[in-house]
Amino acid sequence: MILEKELASISFDMDGDPYFMVGDTTYYLNEFMKTEGDYDGVASITNTGGIGINIDEANEQVEYTIFAIAPFSL
Repeated sequence: MILEKELASISFDMDGDPYFMVGDTTYYLNEFMKTEGDYDGVASITNTGGIGINIDEANEQVEYTIFAIAPFSL
C-alpha cells in the first residue's frame, strides 16, 4: 500500500555524500539497496514499511515512495 509519493532534491553533505530530506528526516542514498524492480533502491523504515526511490537522469531529484507492507498468512 502506497502511503506517500513525492519529489525531493538531492543535496550533498560536507563529505560529498548525496542525501535528500523527507520532512525532518535525512535519507542518504548509500543507505538504499539497489533493486531490479520498480525502484532504483529501497530501504526499510520500520518492520512493516519502507521507502523506494527512483533517481532522475540528471541526478538532481529523487522520486520517493513510502509504502506499507501488507501482512500475509501462511
